[in-house]
Amino acid sequence: ELAAEGYKQGENLTIDFQSAQGNPATAGQIAKQFVGENPDAIVAISTPSAQTIVANTTTIPVIYTAVSDPVAAKLIDSNNKPTQANITGLSSQLPLAPQFDFIQQIMPNAKSIGYVFSSGEANSVSLGNRLKAELPKRGLTLVDIPAVRSTDVAPATKALQGKAQMIYTSMDNNVASAFESMVLAANTMKMPIIASDEFSVRRGATAALGVNDYDFGRATGKMVGKILDGSTPAQVAPQMISDLTLYVSPKNAQAQGITLPEDVLNKAVNVDTTPAKLPTKPL
Repeated sequence: ELAAEGYKQGENLTIDFQSAQGNPATAGQIAKQFVGENPDAIVAISTPSAQTIVANTTTIPVIYTAVSDPVAAKLIDSNNKPTQANITGLSSQLPLAPQFDFIQQIMPNAKSIGYVFSSGEANSVSLGNRLKAELPKRGLTLVDIPAVRSTDVAPATKALQGKAQMIYTSMDNNVASAFESMVLAANTMKMPIIASDEFSVRRGATAALGVNDYDFGRATGKMVGKILDGSTPAQVAPQMISDLTLYVSPKNAQAQGITLPEDVLNKAVNVDTTPAKLPTKPL
């Protein structure tokens, strides 16, 4: 998207991409390095990254993205106003009703939903509270088990055996870093994983009803482009993407003990047969 906006790496754009690999201490080091370099903008992907960056600068424009609950993360307030003048961004707080509709469509007899989450991630705690409030209205209960470290994800998943009929996960960085271990446990227990992003399905989940990651990146790029064009964060209002795409993997569903209905397959993107959408050229 930055290339489409007229910013091409090596010509009029320099991108320094770094990953904290899920380590808060490393995230802090990266934040301090970035702030010291005083770039034109910092793009923070995920809640922990965004919180770390904004804690280190009140002047450099920060564009958060892939943050599911920016209010709980204290990036914006309930009126969609940034908590600091240098913040804007794009969130992906998913409406829960379509998620529950889908879950009950493919597993109509389910009574309990398992939720493995990081107690240190504001977005994950917030989602857990929303699930606890909404699931009883559907006759469902939540079995939530914290996984403080990535190594805790597998045992936390195994602890759901006999307590839940399926697993729901959404935008938890700790879980994402050890997702294959969750998948292995779920396959052994024949317990479907329903996620909220395409690549979790490609990594082993049965299905996901969520934001298209590629479109999300393009939308974020438009916001970054405006900042590079000279707009201030105050002139680029925080946004939320709510258009949902259904991704399924019949292969993963079979491994996790269910068969997806034909009507679900007909309206979904089958990741077993559809390549991931990637840029046609490097940005």
